[in-house]
Amino acid sequence: MKLFALADLHLAGLVDKPMHIFGPRWERHADRIATNWEEEVGPDDTVLVGGDISWANSLEEALPDLTLIDALPGKKVLLKGNHDYWWTTIRKLEAFCKQEALTTLRFLRNDALVAAGFYICGTRGWMLPSDEEFSARDQKIYKREIVRLELSIRALKRLRKEEDRGAGTVALMHYPPISEQGAGSSLSDLLKAAGIEVCLFAHIHHDVPFYDSRPQIDGIRYIMVASDQVGFRPLLVGEDGLFAVTTQGEG
Repeated sequence: MKLFALADLHLAGLVDKPMHIFGPRWERHADRIATNWEEEVGPDDTVLVGGDISWANSLEEALPDLTLIDALPGKKVLLKGNHDYWWTTIRKLEAFCKQEALTTLRFLRNDALVAAGFYICGTRGWMLPSDEEFSARDQKIYKREIVRLELSIRALKRLRKEEDRGAGTVALMHYPPISEQGAGSSLSDLLKAAGIEVCLFAHIHHDVPFYDSRPQIDGIRYIMVASDQVGFRPLLVGEDGLFAVTTQGEG
């Protein structure tokens, strides 16, 4: 069983939100994602989908996009991004999936899980205090994300205690928990304390050489998986609890 990751799908089945206005690399991006996904992912594999999944404003409006993802090979673990306005409570999300027979989708929020032999935790994250545009409103959201990550890590610790499988540990986030220059944050401090080996993040659509280098900081390998940054192809993270991406050496 393999573990893949891909974020920022920005699907828009029922929304007038053409992504090619952001540049030619976004031309027919949904078709390219589907084609590449079918080439890479098998029915027993899992794909971590790290936020900004659909431009929809409601669950009903998101149905074509969720149906597309559900029909693709493998199991999927979905995380909320800052543009996922359709996202509601976990109970409503699960009820909607049951109602619409979306059988391969699972949602990560305030909890942790095991997929393809890996331990998975995470949260959306938010703009970091080191950002010059960080405001008092951002501070409130940022603090909530710290609490959400703490809850997820507690669930992770319970899983480790119950299963003790010695598997690789992954944190899935939408926003990067480190700055574009490598400065840490309260979020990255939590990841360090929890013994996270790989942190997958997205949200970034411009060139950041530091992120591109997949740096290792405090024992954590940080890897960007925004779809346009990885050629609209799911990135192989590892197989049966063993990493394919390196977790060794200095970034």
